[in-house]
Amino acid sequence: MDQFDSESYWNRSSSRGFSFDDDEDVLGAAASGSNMNISNILNDYDTISEASFDNSATGSALNLSIKSIISEDALKMLLQEQTLDDRIMSKGVAPEEELRLLRRQVQTTFYNPSPEVTAHKLLIGKCAPLEVFKSLHEKEQLLDAVLKCGGGDAVIGVLLFLKKTLNRTNFLKILEQKPQSLQHYVSFLQEQQNPEVIEVLQYFGKHQEAALLQFKAAMACKDLQQRKRKLQQLIDQYGGDMGVVSVYLQNFEAALKLLELVEKECHTLDNMVNINSTPIEVLYQCCRKHSNWKDQDMTRAISPFRVCGEQHISLAQFEWTALNERTTAQAYADLECVFERVPAWLPMKQKQFHISFSLELAILRLYALQAPTSVLYIFLSKMGNTTEKLALAKRVKCVRAVIDALAGLKDVQQLTQLKDTLPERSEEQFYCENALKGLQTKRWTTDNIKLKL
Repeated sequence: MDQFDSESYWNRSSSRGFSFDDDEDVLGAAASGSNMNISNILNDYDTISEASFDNSATGSALNLSIKSIISEDALKMLLQEQTLDDRIMSKGVAPEEELRLLRRQVQTTFYNPSPEVTAHKLLIGKCAPLEVFKSLHEKEQLLDAVLKCGGGDAVIGVLLFLKKTLNRTNFLKILEQKPQSLQHYVSFLQEQQNPEVIEVLQYFGKHQEAALLQFKAAMACKDLQQRKRKLQQLIDQYGGDMGVVSVYLQNFEAALKLLELVEKECHTLDNMVNINSTPIEVLYQCCRKHSNWKDQDMTRAISPFRVCGEQHISLAQFEWTALNERTTAQAYADLECVFERVPAWLPMKQKQFHISFSLELAILRLYALQAPTSVLYIFLSKMGNTTEKLALAKRVKCVRAVIDALAGLKDVQQLTQLKDTLPERSEEQFYCENALKGLQTKRWTTDNIKLKL
């Protein structure tokens, strides 16, 4: 009989394997912990190499140790992970095998894996028993481990476990001590649209963030009355000293006023606005209905000037909106009133042309909306830089402005060439001839006057 077939041979082997069928071994492993078991396994593996099972001379010469292939720390973690692997029982399994797997699960329940191993398993998406971390200190260690790994899903999983197994005071205290975990938890609540995020932010004094989230939720309401009610609650809640900057409160109040305007004046504005209309869209429709642009009326609810004040619309936004609306409506005579301002520093209080954004942008927009050349000329005449005026006038094909720019540059040659290209006896040709005559006429200056004594 071959000695390898003898049961006594394998019982004498120094590399006797761990058996889950042995009740005493299972209980011993659960009582003594993982470190001693893994150390024994490491020692056994160090004394027995794969080469020792090779009876050939080559195999004996190699005599490789497992520690020369993998580090001791890596091997220890690998063995720990193997002892924690979940086993799924398939149908028709033998009773002995089922008993062995059940014993293994019992061992896993009483076995406390290290936080690092558990964090690693969670990071790669494997199941890991979190219930074995029972004390507050162990749970904090587990959270530190997953935060160190940087896995967002793993952090959320551990935080939800802590929230479930800790009282609220301890859970919030952990979030306060670990700002990174608080950031993960708040992001998770926002993604889930959980109302708890408002309470959490307010608890940690982040009132501005909480107010903005509440404002976003209020503006998401489909019903006008419900949106108004939520906005009013928001204004009442943060009306006092709640750490919210005043500009936020102004925006909340402006949103409520805009809803009230849409509710009352929707029919007046030809039902062109609704609760989802932006302040600029409402302003555009108010410009369309405004008739007296010479008077900045603040009494009417749909006055563009009043809407700008209530909605904190800048002067540049107002002028750009009015420019587009009046030009589209071909009400070009109102444009001068839009851009006329009364300077406070002038005692005569004469109105002057004023524009709050790029004059070149306004001219190009007028040209794109097919405004008449006469309107383009009015805006081109306000440009101070003659060279830029010449280039822009050529671009928008305003001949009269081109002639003025060439006359300002005293370019007689180009003026003469331009006159020859203009239609005979046209208004532009007469204007160009007058500009040439003005440049060619000799003018008296102080240099021409000579005093004779």
